[in-house]
Amino acid sequence: MSLGSAAGVDDDRRPLGRAFSVAGSIFVSAFVVREVVEERLEPWIAAVALVAVVSWLLASLLPSRLDRVRIPLWFVAVGAGSLVACATQVVGFVPALIGFASLIRRPGRPLAYAFAAGGLSLALLGAGALIAPQPVQLISSVAALLIAGLVAFSRRQYRASEQQERLLLAERLAVEQERAENAALAERSRIARDIHDVLAHSLGGLVLQLDAVEALLESGRDDEAARRVTAARGLAAEGLEEARRAVDALRDPEAAQDPGAAIRALVETHRSLGARAELHESGDPGPLDAAAAGALRRAAQEVLSNARRHAPGMPTELTLDWSPRDVAFRASTALAAGAPRASVGGGHGLTGLQERMTALGGSATAGVRGRAFVVEARIPRARGAQEEKETVSA
Repeated sequence: MSLGSAAGVDDDRRPLGRAFSVAGSIFVSAFVVREVVEERLEPWIAAVALVAVVSWLLASLLPSRLDRVRIPLWFVAVGAGSLVACATQVVGFVPALIGFASLIRRPGRPLAYAFAAGGLSLALLGAGALIAPQPVQLISSVAALLIAGLVAFSRRQYRASEQQERLLLAERLAVEQERAENAALAERSRIARDIHDVLAHSLGGLVLQLDAVEALLESGRDDEAARRVTAARGLAAEGLEEARRAVDALRDPEAAQDPGAAIRALVETHRSLGARAELHESGDPGPLDAAAAGALRRAAQEVLSNARRHAPGMPTELTLDWSPRDVAFRASTALAAGAPRASVGGGHGLTGLQERMTALGGSATAGVRGRAFVVEARIPRARGAQEEKETVSA
């Protein structure tokens, strides 16, 4: 907690204190003047007492931002009021008590001020007792000083605790805001992956098919061009179906889905475009939640799309291995002899695949192995398995 923030809190609570200071200074001043008029108080003692009163009043009325001016005024009030405490029957000691308490109670002020003011007050109380020997007044003044210090310190601790709570609340709000921003960024990344998977693959396949149709028409091979147009229409229909699946997943994210059926449909579409692919399943297939099923479907879609684009005519082998705990996906696309070795960082698809699997508690790798490009992924069959895994590792 900075001194500036502490000053702001103090300003909010000062109107009542200012009113008390004005009323108290009038009372003490009236008492001192009466004592002088009735010749029970020496003029110089009255002058010192009035200096204490004026210092008290000025320090109370000045704004907290002028604390560097207020602190010396409080010390003047403490010193002058302590010196005349015994001579004024402790009434002149009131400014000293207020000044001492004020130097303690604000959390932003160092406690060194309080110790210095306390030592100054005790020293001048002793000097004042030599001027006007009043043992009872001296004991009363010391006791009042001690009580004022304890009350002010208690007030200081209360304010410090209150300000700490405000800081913790502000930090909690900042954390919540950061968490919301991170969630929004994660959602944007997920939507970007979906756009890439649904649109980029379908439109990219259409571009390849239409380029082939154009070349076939130029060469007079109309029948084969018509077949390509039919395949392109099927690819467009598959892209539309993928878009519908994505919308359904957003509407009902908890709906269980069968990724095996979706991947088989992708393989059939891949074959209809003249490519070669085989899907093998083992274990006990079953439905998955929408996020996991979508991740496996996107993985197969990415593999088959890359096979058509980078390894046309080469076979692709896909496997799904179902275990009670997770699902393992593997895809291997043969590379033609003399073809350039593929790299993993060329586009966003494989990166998005790894991000998607990691976000769901799984893993994914991709790279060239021998004469094939291999993609492997593993994903838990249920969120509970992921949570159990995290609990065990913790």
